[in-house]
Amino acid sequence: MRFPPLLFAAVGLSLAGPLGALSLVGTAPGVGAPVDTLLRLTAASEPRLGGAGQIRITHLTTGTVVDTIELADPAPTRLVGLNPTPYRYRPVRIDGRTAVLQPRAGALAYGGAYRVDWEAGVLTDAAGTALAAGSFTFSVRAAGPAPTAVAVTVAADGAGDFATVQGAIDWVPAGNTLPRTITLRAGIYEELVYLSSRQPFVTLRGEDRAGTVITYANNQNLNPGNNRALMAVDASDVTLVNLTLRNTTPKGGSQAEALRGNGRRVVLDRVTLSSLQDTLLWNGSLFVTDSLIEGDVDFMWGGGACYFQRCELRSLGAGYLAQVRNGETGRGNVYVDCRLTAASGVGNVYLARIDPRPEVANTWPFSEVVFLGCAIGPHIRPEGWLLNNATSAPQVRFWEFGSTDLTGAPLDFSRRLPDSRRIDPATAERYRDPAFVLGWTPPAPAAPPPRRERLTGLSTRARAGTEPVIVGFVLAGAGEAAVLMRGVGPTLGAFGVAEVLPRPRLVLQRDGAVLAAQTGGPLPEPVTAAAARLGLFPFGAGAADTALLATLRPGAYTVALADAAGAEGNGLVEIYDADPGAGTRRLANLSSRALVGEGEATLISGLTVAGAAPKPVLVRGIGPALVAFGVERALARPRLTVYRGTEAVAANGGWMAAENALEIARAGALVGAFPLVTGSADAALLLELAPGNYTAQVSGPAGTGGVALLEVYEVP
Repeated sequence: MRFPPLLFAAVGLSLAGPLGALSLVGTAPGVGAPVDTLLRLTAASEPRLGGAGQIRITHLTTGTVVDTIELADPAPTRLVGLNPTPYRYRPVRIDGRTAVLQPRAGALAYGGAYRVDWEAGVLTDAAGTALAAGSFTFSVRAAGPAPTAVAVTVAADGAGDFATVQGAIDWVPAGNTLPRTITLRAGIYEELVYLSSRQPFVTLRGEDRAGTVITYANNQNLNPGNNRALMAVDASDVTLVNLTLRNTTPKGGSQAEALRGNGRRVVLDRVTLSSLQDTLLWNGSLFVTDSLIEGDVDFMWGGGACYFQRCELRSLGAGYLAQVRNGETGRGNVYVDCRLTAASGVGNVYLARIDPRPEVANTWPFSEVVFLGCAIGPHIRPEGWLLNNATSAPQVRFWEFGSTDLTGAPLDFSRRLPDSRRIDPATAERYRDPAFVLGWTPPAPAAPPPRRERLTGLSTRARAGTEPVIVGFVLAGAGEAAVLMRGVGPTLGAFGVAEVLPRPRLVLQRDGAVLAAQTGGPLPEPVTAAAARLGLFPFGAGAADTALLATLRPGAYTVALADAAGAEGNGLVEIYDADPGAGTRRLANLSSRALVGEGEATLISGLTVAGAAPKPVLVRGIGPALVAFGVERALARPRLTVYRGTEAVAANGGWMAAENALEIARAGALVGAFPLVTGSADAALLLELAPGNYTAQVSGPAGTGGVALLEVYEVP
C-alpha cells in the first residue's frame, strides 16, 4: 500500500526514511539541537492526528528507546518540572501544515545522537488517508549552560540555550540560591510550565510583552486540582517581566487559570494574564504592576495578599472581578490606581463577591477587597459588590476610596451595597503602602538603558512680572557637560511677540545655591560661538538679551528669568546641550512654572529630539495638583497641546481621559515625577516623537488664568 508522503523539511539533518522529514527548530549543520528541542513533521496540506501508531526516539549508541509517543493512548501523562503529580497533556499538536511534538523532559542528553521513527498513520490527510512512515537522525549539542550560569536564553526557533520555557526552568537546580534570569525571546511557547518551591530566585523576562506568549489550553477537565493552570509558581522570590500568559481554554471549558501560585515576594511587571474563569489564583503574596488581567468569573481569586498597581482589569463577560478568601488577620486584594474596563457589549459585572456566613465551611466573613483611586467603567453594576447566601456582612472589607469613572468624573455611590464602605483618607493612605499589604517592599522597577535618541534642546516662553519664570532641568548620565542657557526678551519682538521683557536677567541655581547670574549686555565669545555652532537665532544688534555657558555635573538645576528692573513682559528661556552626542550625559527633563492666561500669556515649551528613531517623551500640564504644594491661583483646567511646526500632534484636557492613562502613570513613576491624582483635571501626553523640533503649550479655558507647570520628560 502506498501512503502520501510527508514533505522534507529538515535543516542540516541526515534523513534515513524514504518519504518523510522531521525537523529540529533552528538546528544548523554542526551545531546540534537544544536538549529540549521541539520536533516538527510537515505535510503537503494540513494534517490530522491519527488514532493509532507510534513515534519513537532511539539513542543511536545504546539502542535504547528513550521516548515513545503512542497515538492510541487516550490519556497520556508526563511529569512537568519538579511537580511529582503527572499532567495529562497533548503529545502532538497541529500548527497549520505541521505536527509539533516535544520529547519527554530528560529523554535527550547533551552530546547524544538519536534516530526518530514514525509509523504510517500517525498523521492522516483531511480525507483520513494515512501519511507515510519515515525516520531520520539528529544530534544534541555537546554541552549546555554551566550550572553556575546566572542567565540563559530561550528561543522558540531553537537559537537559544533552550527551546522551551520549562526546559530552562528544569536547568535551575533544586535548592537554588543564585539569582537566575531566563530571557524569553519573542515567540509562541505552547506548553505547561511549573516552577517548584525548591527553585526560588528566578526571573522570567520576555523580549516583547505582546510577542512573548506562553499558552496552553489547560483546565479542570484536563488536569483537576492544582495542575489545571497554564503556569504554576510555587517558588518565592520570583519575577515575571514583559510577557503574556494566555490559557486558551474556551468559554464553558471549566476553571482554567493562566497563573496559579503559592510563592511569597513574587512580582509581575508588565505582564498580560488572559483566560476566562479564574485567570489568576494566588495564595502567597504577590505584587502586580503595570499589567493587564482579563477574564470573566472570579478571575482574580485566592487567599493570599495581592497588591495591584496601575493595572488594567478587563472583563470579558458578565461576572465578578474577584473572590478573595483571606482570614481575619490576613490581607486580601488591594487595587491602586487601576482601570476597570470591559470588552465591547459586556456588562453586569461585580467588583467582588463572597459567601460571608460565619462558622460555615468554605465561607469567608473577613474577605478584603480594596479599590483606591481606580477608574471604573460603566460595566460595573451600581451596587458594586455581591454577597452570596447572605443579606449582610458587617465584617467584610469591601472598600473604596477616590473611585471615578474612566474620564475621571466622580461616581454615583448611592446604590452601593450597604455593607461596603468609602474609607477615610488616612486608611486609604495606609493601604497604598505595599509593605502594609504584603509584609515586604517590592523592588523598584529597573529603568531600561537610555536610547541613543535624546533631548538636546529645551525652551520655555512665558510671562514674567512679579513672579519670575522658573525653569527646571535635569542633566542625566555620567560626566560633566557644557550647557548653554539663554534669556531672551528684546529679540522676541522680531518674531512678532508683543510686550517683551526689556532687560532679561538669568539666575542659575542648584539646591538653592546661586551658581551664576547674567544680565543683558555684550556676551563673551565662547557663548556666541556655542550658539552659532548649535544653529540658534542670533540676538538683535545691541539687544539686552542674555546668556550663560556653564560646565555642569549631572543633577537637577533651576533657571529663573525676570527683568533686571522688575518690569513685566514675555520672555524665553532656552537650555541646550552645548556638545550634543558626546558621552552619555543628556538633558533628561524640563519643567516650567508660570502664570498662564490668554493670548501671549500661554505657557510654551520647546524641545528638540535628536537621533535616528522616535523617542518616548512624557509631557504634562499641571494645574490642580499644584495646590497640594502650596501654590495659590493654580490653573483649574489646563489644556495641553503638542505641536510640530504649526500642526497639532496631540492634545489633552484631562490625563485620565487619555487611552493610555495607565502608561502615562507608569512613565511618570519611571522618570520620578510626582503622581497625578485619580480624577484630577491635570493634563498629560505620552508620545513617541520622531527626531525634530516640537512645542508644548499649556492654556486655560477662555477668560481664566492661573499658575501652571509644564513638564517635559525623557522616558527611557
